[in-house]
Amino acid sequence: MSWIRRLSFRWKITLGSVLIAAVLLTAASFVFRLQMEQVQINSDKKLLYDASTPYLTDIRSHPDQIDPPAGEQHVAVVSPSGAVVVSNLPDAMSDGLKRLTGLADGSHIVRAPHADYLVIVRTVPTADGDWHVVATRDLRLTAIVLANVTKVLVIGAVLLLAGFGLASWLLTTAALRPVSRMRRRAEEIRASGSSEPLPVGPARDELAALAITLNDFIASVRSTAAREKQMVSDASHELRTPIALLKIQLELAHLSEDNASALAGDLHRAEQSVDRLSVLATNLLTLSSLDAGQGAQSSSWQVLSAEFASASDRARLLALDKSIGVEFELEDAADDVEYPIAVAHFAQVLDNLISNALRAAPESGMVCARLLQHGTELRLSVDDSGPGMPADFIGIAFDRFTRPDGPRGGAHGGSGLGLAIVRAIVSSSSGDVQVANRPGGGLTATVTIPQSTTPRSTGP
Repeated sequence: MSWIRRLSFRWKITLGSVLIAAVLLTAASFVFRLQMEQVQINSDKKLLYDASTPYLTDIRSHPDQIDPPAGEQHVAVVSPSGAVVVSNLPDAMSDGLKRLTGLADGSHIVRAPHADYLVIVRTVPTADGDWHVVATRDLRLTAIVLANVTKVLVIGAVLLLAGFGLASWLLTTAALRPVSRMRRRAEEIRASGSSEPLPVGPARDELAALAITLNDFIASVRSTAAREKQMVSDASHELRTPIALLKIQLELAHLSEDNASALAGDLHRAEQSVDRLSVLATNLLTLSSLDAGQGAQSSSWQVLSAEFASASDRARLLALDKSIGVEFELEDAADDVEYPIAVAHFAQVLDNLISNALRAAPESGMVCARLLQHGTELRLSVDDSGPGMPADFIGIAFDRFTRPDGPRGGAHGGSGLGLAIVRAIVSSSSGDVQVANRPGGGLTATVTIPQSTTPRSTGP
């Protein structure tokens, strides 16, 4: 049946419609023929009953004066003694007349060597005994009529199927014409690079719904392509500076070959540039894998709270240089609750938010992180005593390669990917992340992740 799958929709709909019509027409023709056959038999029975009725009257009134049958009706009258009083039955029936009189009153189909006969037997009881009236009719004429009816039905059904198939083809063609126009329009848009959407018809039908869905899909693809293009452009811009700086530092190192101290300084600065490039490349790969939907895992509260405790140790080590106070608050909660985030990704969220807070906090400042279960959600908040964010920057804080001006950004800022990675991880976990300036100064970053609703693979 693979050839059916290769057919176009127009052919499939036409052939399917013709097949269904053929089944219905065949059933209707069969029923109609049966009805016609029954009508013809009933009509023949009525004729035979009408032809035999006068003889019943003659037998009762003057049995010795029965006129012979005339016309096309074949009738025989048999006396109580078995004598045939009158008869014009055909030879095929006359030879078996005695057998016919032994049949019960009513109609019968009797088979003869060359034809079938409809036989009506009627008994007339008298004082002398039972008289029998037998009327017969050759069914070959009925068979001819039914054969002609069958031929007409077959020819009519074939013509109807042909007309139905043509109508189905034309209607399907008309129904698919808007689809063809939509396809041609899509080809024009692709060839011209136009940003116009596909036309949506005035009728709110399946075609309009398809056009709306395709427009949404095209818009999504364009948005993704534009985002990827922008990301490549931004990444190229971000990589250009450290690569150029690294090249200069290596050139300076060549010039400082005779000065060991200067050479060591140049190599140290070159290593820092390489580290920056490595971090940037790692962040780009992380964002790429998150965009592709990789690493969808779940972790228990126990595992996540253990990672939170480890992050506190890392944060305190980083805070030593600036004498920043670090506080970590962990709320006791049920250990068997699962959240749709891998522990490695949770560690990235912690490290990025805490490192941003440590960079923004002033000397002897404060950073506070809290992890708790709030209803059916995991809630992580990181507060710092830094300068906060400009109000007009908060709306784009999670965009890639964006850094605020002033104390939170500037020369000591990161690559502008940290918060973008946080949002990508949290979004892949069906959660939400927000940043807001604190009334008393500083910034609060809040992450909420819902509990897992379906079983998922467990994170490391």
